[in-house]
Amino acid sequence: MQTAPATIAEQKSADNRISGTTPATTIGTLITSFDSSVIELLVSPGGLDVEIRSMTLLEDSDVDGSEPPGALSDVYLPVGVPIDSVIEWLVASEHHPHKPKLVLVKNAGNEGALRAAAEKSGIALASVHPKASSGHIYSLIQQLLIKNTYRRRTAPQGSGLDPTGDSDLFALSETVAELTGGLVTINDNAQHILAHSTGHENEDELHQRSVLGREWPSGYSEWLQKRGTFEHLRRSDEIIDIPAAPEFGAAHRLAVSIRRRGTSVATSGVHQQHLGTIWVQTAGTPLHDGSDEVLRGAAEVASRIVIRILDASRRESAQIQRLFGALGGGVDITSLADSLSLSLDGPAAVVGFATTEQTPAELRRMTNSLRLHASAFRRDAVTTAIVDRIYVLFPHAEGESLISDWASDTVHYLESSSDIVARAAVAVMIPRLSGVPEARREVDRVLDAPGDTPSRVTTLAASRTAVLLGEILDLIGDHDRLRDPRVDRLLSYDDKNSSDMQFTLTSYLAAFGDVKKAAALLKVHPNTLRYRVRRAEQIMGISLDEPDTRLLTELQLALVSRGPSEPERL
Repeated sequence: MQTAPATIAEQKSADNRISGTTPATTIGTLITSFDSSVIELLVSPGGLDVEIRSMTLLEDSDVDGSEPPGALSDVYLPVGVPIDSVIEWLVASEHHPHKPKLVLVKNAGNEGALRAAAEKSGIALASVHPKASSGHIYSLIQQLLIKNTYRRRTAPQGSGLDPTGDSDLFALSETVAELTGGLVTINDNAQHILAHSTGHENEDELHQRSVLGREWPSGYSEWLQKRGTFEHLRRSDEIIDIPAAPEFGAAHRLAVSIRRRGTSVATSGVHQQHLGTIWVQTAGTPLHDGSDEVLRGAAEVASRIVIRILDASRRESAQIQRLFGALGGGVDITSLADSLSLSLDGPAAVVGFATTEQTPAELRRMTNSLRLHASAFRRDAVTTAIVDRIYVLFPHAEGESLISDWASDTVHYLESSSDIVARAAVAVMIPRLSGVPEARREVDRVLDAPGDTPSRVTTLAASRTAVLLGEILDLIGDHDRLRDPRVDRLLSYDDKNSSDMQFTLTSYLAAFGDVKKAAALLKVHPNTLRYRVRRAEQIMGISLDEPDTRLLTELQLALVSRGPSEPERL
């Protein structure tokens, strides 16, 4: 096995030194951010200080030959890809100018051929615990990359690293573990792990599950619920002592709530928002004296870190929505592109997704799922939800057909994984990022049109007739003076007589006045249809022999059949 020129400990020590600039994320810092039982570095031909800036999931479509070999990302995590296919992909990447720098493979330690392929290709290889959640690993590494990018962007020149350690949840976890003598996990308010201390031979099943990104046993969660633990953490910042529960594989723990504090004008006092929890597991020996005080201080530090992460995320989210032309106001596209590592020049593409009605929670879940799906396709994809639609920007779109194929696959993926009906519209090609708002408006024009076409993925060019007709009907519907009162008389007649003259007339006009065809469609005798059409003409006071009258009547009936016009999306 080819080993790295420096040990992990040396790398960690070097990264912890205060220097003139904030260090970038390297293979070494990534590996040391995880418990060695979760991710173990096997080979690193280029050493530990190889800089990494991006990560992507590796899927079958990336290795089946449908796309050129190589990589657009620095780190890859195969999901559902056979080992043999990963080996072939590594071999094919050897001479590619943009080959990956690190590949994470579950249980790679037992695969000698995989190691050999990684060494020969000059690509670092790490083994991931077979029971680790791929989504969890992906999420934590993305957090690490985003955090370091944000710190490099915002740190004053020459200031170096923050000597207080008030910037990194992983570093905080290690400090708390050292001062308490326990094992630490820091979770958000949905009990998803944000950071953890390094491993220990006395870790219990719960700590191991947390580090691997797996759910706690349901029985233990119910046990905590009955004890009022979760309610206490939501409402109080006092340390809570949780006894051991051997039946659930749980050692003794201390827990404290991470809270956002602020002054509430409405209550004229201090209000607090629960942001997460710090858990400390007893590891073989009792926790050190003063652990309660350590946890109180850690909760305050964690609060500042989490709030900065949340606030930075919200600011970035708002900037992304402005990039798409939402929220009003302008956006510094150059700065945003730099912070997200996007190319200002095209060609770019925007894909919009509309689905059947969903709750806000369902829309958030779908947006997160789409974001991961888009990032796996192109690492620089930007995804956001605006009102009830989801938009994806591909700053570097290599071909219209590739984007359309991805949109079709994504619609199929969404519909196969849930009971929703989805449609997608593609806007290509955008010369520069400044054209994204106009591209989104084009996408909305397509999605606003009736969705009864056979294709679930389309473009403005392919659906021009439906789009323009829909916009004409919108225009008519928005102005009462453009509504024909004669159609209202027909509708009133139908209401009073429980008849369906409106549908009869609509079918007749749709058949271009062909009585036999329309009668067959309505399953009535042609003479019956002739009588009903004449009666409708009498009620409305019109003659359908006049071409202009036929056109106007068909438009007015189309507006009635369409129902209320769709409200403004923003």
